[in-house]
Amino acid sequence: MTAHLLLATLGPVQEFIAQARRTRDLWYGSHLLSELGRAAARELIGGGAELIFPALQRGDAELRPCLGPLRSNDTPPLNVANKLLAEVPDGVDPQQLVRAVRDGVMKYWRDELAAPVKARCAALLAPGIDEVWTEQVDTFLEFAASWLPLGDYAETRRRLEQAIAGRKLLRDFRPWTCIRGNVPKSSLDGGRETVLRPPRERARNLVRKYRIADGEQLDAVGLVKRAGGEPEQFLPLVNVALASWLQRANQVASSELDRLQAACHRADLPRVARKDLPCGALFRFEASVLLPSRWRSVLEEQGFEGNAEEWGRQHVQPIFNRIAEPYPYVACLVADGDHMGRAIDRLGSAAAHRVFSRALARFASEARRVVEQAHFGSLVYAGGDDVLAFLPLPQALSCADDLRTRFAEAMAAACPSMAEAERPTLSIGLGIGHLMESMGDLLALGRQAEREAKRRRNALAVLVDKRSGGMRSWCASWHQDPVGALRSANQWLQGRLPSRKVYEIARTLQRLPEPGQGADAGWARVLALEVRRSLARVEGGALTPESVGLVLDETAGYAALRRRVREWVDLMLIARTFAQAEPHKWRRAEEAAA
Repeated sequence: MTAHLLLATLGPVQEFIAQARRTRDLWYGSHLLSELGRAAARELIGGGAELIFPALQRGDAELRPCLGPLRSNDTPPLNVANKLLAEVPDGVDPQQLVRAVRDGVMKYWRDELAAPVKARCAALLAPGIDEVWTEQVDTFLEFAASWLPLGDYAETRRRLEQAIAGRKLLRDFRPWTCIRGNVPKSSLDGGRETVLRPPRERARNLVRKYRIADGEQLDAVGLVKRAGGEPEQFLPLVNVALASWLQRANQVASSELDRLQAACHRADLPRVARKDLPCGALFRFEASVLLPSRWRSVLEEQGFEGNAEEWGRQHVQPIFNRIAEPYPYVACLVADGDHMGRAIDRLGSAAAHRVFSRALARFASEARRVVEQAHFGSLVYAGGDDVLAFLPLPQALSCADDLRTRFAEAMAAACPSMAEAERPTLSIGLGIGHLMESMGDLLALGRQAEREAKRRRNALAVLVDKRSGGMRSWCASWHQDPVGALRSANQWLQGRLPSRKVYEIARTLQRLPEPGQGADAGWARVLALEVRRSLARVEGGALTPESVGLVLDETAGYAALRRRVREWVDLMLIARTFAQAEPHKWRRAEEAAA
């Protein structure tokens, strides 16, 4: 029997992760897939295979299961991707190995991840739910594998990739055989029925613990995502969004903040136990109490019987007397490597791929440090070249820039034989949305921004979805220093350029015809004159377009000039969003209060 190259994939991935209403849904869904990948790696090594992606060896500590965000030594586990490549030595039957891997992963999912949740949540589950639960759990995992005799390594791997890609185009549509009938569908996955009791029959202690709303329904897989870990280990998104604000509040209103935390303790509000995360150590409770619009819902959810508005005025308002209310927007960062497949193809040996895999693992570890320790963020996933994280707005741009730099360093180590221009780069999307948007919507913003960046490659794209003002996006290559451009725009807005002038120029664009609708070179002259006229009428003295970063080249034509002005408007208004969340806004409020 000859040696073989084996490629295995697990799913579902993107749509499963996106099915989230709370932070714990999103984080645990991503963590669950990583743990299933880890289980597959254990089974492959246990069956005699040698891993290439991920480059783990027998006895490696990262092969051990990790059900929480940290291991016993307080270090986070390595994220394992859903695609595994391995060499199967001569004498090992790849077909039997694949079956053992599939069965082992399925057993781990069923017995170690799903079954404990079912036992803990028995008082939430509808009577006679066993068959429905079993069918939903057993049909969740998607497992595909392909193997070929190991001849030319690069060609064999290419053929395996083609075979797996073809298999993914085929979908299995099996009808449900265990149907409760006349019950709601899951709030996370509309394809599965709920396994929960009616709201009034659910155990209240578990409802509070796992934050299950009365109108919320969960299927078996959704309940595993919600109850798969201890609630205090999950950092609420609002604590991430307000981290920079909380850092400032601890400096200027520390006694008021301490009194608020004592009041939260008396009211038995949800706690945060992640002291290993800088953004989690700033406030020991869910920070939703710092948003006046959330006082009633947060307190009522925990069974508070008093007047929520009065509680907020008594315990939270004293902080706002010292520092302005926080800006309720958060950044979802999604990053992905460019031309990764091309680089992997050029590294045509298993040994080179193991070096590449280890470099990606180091980048993933460094990404966690950059996001969580350096920038007050919360990392959802970092595996290979993929990063998903949430960040406070004041930290988002510098975090993106740091990740781009760290990735370039990792690729220099992974591809030493390639010229710098040929190495993979990192495209990053920042989706900025309101805290009250659903987790799925925020994730969709980040992914949409990432797609904008990927279209240009080696770029940063920012997409802002304001509750009042609609959606705006802006994208630039890293070679154009997009972070510097946004910071310069911020400085102009804080200087002599009023934001109302930017809106005035935006309205000018709306009044003028679109290119191709009878607009000729004369309209380029009209647009340039209108922009100059708006900037010349600034209080304190006229501004020129060039002084605020806008070059008006009429000779380029109306379409090109209009596009340039539109990009400048988007840049300015997106920079304004970052400016509204910066500490200088809070300092002005402190001075006014003083």
